[in-house]
Amino acid sequence: MRRQRWFALVLMLAFIMAGCSTLRRDQRYSNWGFDELANGNYKKAEEYLQKALEANPNNPYAILNMGVVYQKTGRKEQAREMYEKVLALEERLKNKHAHRSNKDWGRGEKLGEIARKNLETL
Repeated sequence: MRRQRWFALVLMLAFIMAGCSTLRRDQRYSNWGFDELANGNYKKAEEYLQKALEANPNNPYAILNMGVVYQKTGRKEQAREMYEKVLALEERLKNKHAHRSNKDWGRGEKLGEIARKNLETL
């Protein structure tokens, strides 16, 4: 059960730009990556998340979910790097919470806290 806990922490927020209904490119790719990750399509999720990170290397949702892709596909060191990067960004993420999750209990969690929990499962 503990090994499955980290997967429940897979999160993604669908951001809406202030007063605008279109998402930034990195947000769109990040959202698509989350959708693929939630469906178990890790290769496609990785492709979308990589595009999100190319557009914005500090997109915390893409970083966190890329960590989950790496963890789920057995690349634990790369996963650790992603989770640690989220923690390094934590000061700027104070108001960043997960609004989407594949598990109800993950909604509303701070991204730094999710990264910490995921690190514990490595």
